[in-house]
Amino acid sequence: MALSWPWHFISLSEPEKQHRHELLTLRGYYAQLSILLAIILLRACTAFPSIDQPTRGRRQKSWLDSPVFTGWFETRRQYLLCLTWFCWLLFLCVWSTGNDYLHFTKALGHVGLSQLPLQVAMSPAFYITSTPRALSLVSILTSIPQPTVTAYHRLFARVVIAPLLVGHAFFYCLFFLQSSHPDFGSLFSKRIRDPDVQWGITAVSMAVAVMIFARPIGATSGIWKGSIKNRRRAFYITHVLLVGLLCLAAYVHVAQAQVFVLESLGIFVVNLVCCYKTVQ
Repeated sequence: MALSWPWHFISLSEPEKQHRHELLTLRGYYAQLSILLAIILLRACTAFPSIDQPTRGRRQKSWLDSPVFTGWFETRRQYLLCLTWFCWLLFLCVWSTGNDYLHFTKALGHVGLSQLPLQVAMSPAFYITSTPRALSLVSILTSIPQPTVTAYHRLFARVVIAPLLVGHAFFYCLFFLQSSHPDFGSLFSKRIRDPDVQWGITAVSMAVAVMIFARPIGATSGIWKGSIKNRRRAFYITHVLLVGLLCLAAYVHVAQAQVFVLESLGIFVVNLVCCYKTVQ
């Protein structure tokens, strides 16, 4: 039996649209509940160190703890964990979508934005405090060293959030291009003029820009030149501006994203307080 694309363009009644909206909200709750469970699990693991911890420094580093590419900071283990998390979120996007193409497409964006608060909670503030001892909220809650959390912060954006948001935009554009409009020829020609779509494109563009301008630690090429202090300051300012524009665009783009943006803003403030408290 030949495999076929499981999703199709279908028309829904108003009750069916309401049910789809409720499922989208529910999968966002599940995605964020997964974050809380993961933090609790990590905290439990770090609370009971292995009995061979005194000999850990004498052991040879495993293949999983080596960088994927020479000069990169992120390890194979970190890539594996982030890709596993991405697969879990992708499962949430597929769950209970049936054959509704737009349900799956909306789910990609909704689940992707639900991870913004975690991304903010992992972000270090030593670019502001000028000390690597500053801890993020996730580092404090899990007792995981901030350099390790920072590596996941960088990788999480590239491997988890950006692919989900780009996929959301890509599949929506395909839908617009393949749908006709009586006055504009294609629905794409009509919708590209609408502010909500323009803000959505802006949000995805900012997500891609964050990936482009964020270089792995240890990389010798790229736009970040000069002293370490100047590179950190320039990177931090650019990074925060891009993420701020992403959040603003997502907030205006669709009402369902507003709760995630407000959560991210609140965690950003808490994270700054935690970072400053740890260096005093």
